Amino acid sequence: MIRLALAELRIDVRLWIGPLLVASVASAFVYLAAVYWWTLGTPSGAALIESFGSTVDEARAGSYVVYVSTAIPAIAVLGSTSAATIAAFATRIARWRLAGATPRQVRAVVTVQVLIVNTIGTLLGIAIALPLRQAAVDLLVRMVTRGDYTIPADGSLAPALVALAGSTLVCYLASFAPARRAARIPAVHAVRDSVEASKTMPVSRWIVVGILVFVLIQQVIVTVFATQTLGADSGVESAAATLALTLGVMMIATIGALAPVLVPALIRLWTAIVPPRFAPSWFIARHSAIEHPRQASTAVMPISIGIALYGILFGIIATWQNALHAAGFAGELNTIDTYVMLTPAAVIAVTGSVASILLTTRARTRQYALIRTAGAPPRTIVSIALAEAVSYSITAIGLGLAVAYASVLTAAGLLAATGLPATPLIDFRQMLLLAGIGIIAVLTSLLVPALAAIRGNPRDTVAMS
Repeated sequence: MIRLALAELRIDVRLWIGPLLVASVASAFVYLAAVYWWTLGTPSGAALIESFGSTVDEARAGSYVVYVSTAIPAIAVLGSTSAATIAAFATRIARWRLAGATPRQVRAVVTVQVLIVNTIGTLLGIAIALPLRQAAVDLLVRMVTRGDYTIPADGSLAPALVALAGSTLVCYLASFAPARRAARIPAVHAVRDSVEASKTMPVSRWIVVGILVFVLIQQVIVTVFATQTLGADSGVESAAATLALTLGVMMIATIGALAPVLVPALIRLWTAIVPPRFAPSWFIARHSAIEHPRQASTAVMPISIGIALYGILFGIIATWQNALHAAGFAGELNTIDTYVMLTPAAVIAVTGSVASILLTTRARTRQYALIRTAGAPPRTIVSIALAEAVSYSITAIGLGLAVAYASVLTAAGLLAATGLPATPLIDFRQMLLLAGIGIIAVLTSLLVPALAAIRGNPRDTVAMS
């Protein structure tokens, strides 16, 4: 099984670039968290923390924050990219079945492949994070001490081993569903082209959607009831912010579950404003996004979730801060914790979006080559890639902004119920920064196959497997 896994990895390395990128990013953050953990255990680290009346165990909570905020999105994104990778070589897996491989053996091969890619990605992520050790330790120390203090970062091998073990655990958990799905691929896939099987969601996913909608409705009821019961007691503002944050997270989870149906519908709705006869490239890009719901949703949702999370947390902080100032209270709310918690999730989200697009590079290159054989000039090919990037980006920004504003509006209402003069404020700086990074990444990923189709021979490109 190990020899087969290695042989298949060598045949087409490009298919595993997505999981490799996600594993690298996730392991980099896990490694930095482990470095912080070990640094606090040094004599200088313990002395500094104890001088503030705290303990090393309490200060190490920052490591838990980084690991949790890395592990949760990493499991989701690794699972989706691994599933997309497996779908991309479903025909090859079916050939294993024709050769006599059992579902259990297929599951084992896929799991081994994912773990091998994770190990390589982890080593790459640690190498990337090495120059950032001191800066990360200084940031996490500042989060605890609220001051500019420096502790020499630990340089031992232990954090690297922890990062390898932690990322392997996350990767193994994320590989369960893709490996099980691979084991169910029938041998008939070996004798026909693999296509996107369905434009609807499976029953199991609809059940998850139903559960999430039920929980979301319950959260809405609790939030509405809270506006009638919140008083002016000390510390109740924190409860109001927590309720708004919980509602926003539940909205994100529900929309994420509905993504294969919701994202294509939204793209179909708003892109119809451009008549096909005025912009053929726009029509082709729109059709491609609508006809490939899984491809569209995996490109849009990671960026949309990142924008929504940034918008929710920084919007609630901005609204709360403004309300405190309007009420005559001095002081500034701490935002370092928010940055520490959101940065891993945002980076992994953008990486996941790029990874999902890279998995379709070969299919897109072939599609663009077909359009070239129909007589389209190179500028039309580039225009199609640009139009598809615009459709994905605007949909992601719109979804993220809508969820963020709903959560911040709720936060303003709850804070007003506590007696603070609150008005909803959105911190567009944070959202636009993440949106800009995501748009550039998506555009670059889509231009690569377009340029490849322009430079190459269309007949050879169309004929490639």
